[in-house]
Amino acid sequence: MRLPRAAKSRRRHPLYRRCTPAARDGRRPMNAVFEQAVAAQERAIAAKAPLFVRACPGAGKTHVIVSRHLRGPSVTLRHGRALLSFTRAAATQMRRRCHRDARPEATAFPHYIGTLDAFIWDALVTPHLPANRPLQLLDSWERVQAEVNLDRPIPLSGFTFARDPKTGQESIRRDLLSHEHTLLINSSRYGWDRWVSAAMETRKAQFQAGYVTGHESRLLALRYLSAGEHVTGPLRSRFAEIVVDEAQDCSVTDVEIMTALHRLGIPLVVVADPDQMIYSWRDAELRTLRDLAVELGQTVELNGNWRSSRTICQAAATLRSGARPPDSAVRPPQVEPPLILLPTQFPKSGAATHASTGRPIVEAFLDHAQVHGIQPADCLITAHSRSYLPAKNRRPSGNNATMLAHAWHVIRSGTADQALVDDACRIAARMLLRYWYPDAPVNGSVEARCTAAGVEFAGIVRRAYGFVYRLPEPHTSWITDVNTALKSASRPPGANPRGRTGQLGGKPPKPRTATATAPFRSDNIHQVKGDEHPAVLLLAPDNDVSSRWISGDPGADESLRGWYVAVTRAQRLIAIGVRTDQVEPLTAYLTARRVTNLVG
Repeated sequence: MRLPRAAKSRRRHPLYRRCTPAARDGRRPMNAVFEQAVAAQERAIAAKAPLFVRACPGAGKTHVIVSRHLRGPSVTLRHGRALLSFTRAAATQMRRRCHRDARPEATAFPHYIGTLDAFIWDALVTPHLPANRPLQLLDSWERVQAEVNLDRPIPLSGFTFARDPKTGQESIRRDLLSHEHTLLINSSRYGWDRWVSAAMETRKAQFQAGYVTGHESRLLALRYLSAGEHVTGPLRSRFAEIVVDEAQDCSVTDVEIMTALHRLGIPLVVVADPDQMIYSWRDAELRTLRDLAVELGQTVELNGNWRSSRTICQAAATLRSGARPPDSAVRPPQVEPPLILLPTQFPKSGAATHASTGRPIVEAFLDHAQVHGIQPADCLITAHSRSYLPAKNRRPSGNNATMLAHAWHVIRSGTADQALVDDACRIAARMLLRYWYPDAPVNGSVEARCTAAGVEFAGIVRRAYGFVYRLPEPHTSWITDVNTALKSASRPPGANPRGRTGQLGGKPPKPRTATATAPFRSDNIHQVKGDEHPAVLLLAPDNDVSSRWISGDPGADESLRGWYVAVTRAQRLIAIGVRTDQVEPLTAYLTARRVTNLVG
């Protein structure tokens, strides 16, 4: 007998095999929540664009997006799909799903699977750049060490540029200046307007030198999209649909680009969870996303959570706007841990401790996880600010010796992620280039400086890694050891050191104690978004946690949305570390909202 498409989709579903054989064979009904969640996914897969998909945490967005893509017509030259997300990891996962389903052609031209940043650059900007104006896309102005220099230097990367979609005018958001840069500008003899003008001039000079960042690439994309049919026609010819995942992370300018694509007649599918919008510092705005959803006209809701337990779904519902009911926990019922409130002391310096025992709060949390059979490697500790987290092996600020010592700890840890290792190699490569090629330019990216010196970038990075790895552990006389190693290291072709140029100097390094070998994941909320772990500890040190949790407006309070993101990373166990005086009101509120909880 031929099964209808929805039944086929249900049998292919990644969680179908977890159901009991009796349910699969039809001898008794499958879990109703499971059926409803699969049916909602099927609606999102089959609905025609334009479309807005509101997807709760753990809704199976990747399954929906890839299934929608693979169900499309098989073509060779026209009508491809663009599947866009905000991370390379998410794009890689979508490609793997296509290959797993024996559809490798679904990852090739005319399709496009990648990040939104890459798509804007590859499809909307690069094809239209003048032949005599090559540009290099940077992830940050730090890559070229660009500085705004009036009576003191401030990194260009310290200024956040924003565009008003109504007027098209650019400005710099003073509210997003770091505390350090705010103090520098406030004590300068130049006013804010002069600093803004100087930052704009510095950025223009970098553009003329051939460099742009993601913000400038978006401005170019908007310019080209308004240029006429010779630009927009090829886009409509190539793409039958563009799918943007995690759209709540989009900036106002990103939403403006998506709106332009929609109005140009390119079918658009936007997948988002507005409750997880936590990037206002990156110019994300709830109102613009809601306006886009209204303009697209059709919305499908995905309220089935395949990740988290019922307790976690109920706790998360207390942190979002609209008084909506909890999302449905799709996984089969099982014995669930309660939400654990940990009375915590947050000192001005040092690690947070358990108020009842005086032990580090992380140890108290790991003990609770162990009771429920969850190992430390499966645990996540997170907070809004890294200052409340266990020390991590991250890049410090300081002199060149401190930076190089940080690079040593990263490379020798054996556990640092690839991004940290890449950054560590670049730190060392800058020093080696300065020492070996003292006449080469000192500014610009490592790649550009390698080109100027006439050496291969990959070769310098390999040498940098090996040089740092062979150094001894940082100590009080470490600078002398580094300079001795510099003099004796094998040199690449053309190297011509001169005197002490490029050698280390100044005070001995004072790096943070490295804990990259810690058995648990630890990072701030912005960095763990998209992750999932069996157990999560959220550290919330604010004095008003209970009042904001109970009566705050998540639509206006980004911290509440951040706590929501943290809670929904958990699969089985969520623990909240709060000040002792916040425990009682939170306990009463969560109990009233039928969230099973325990004070630990």
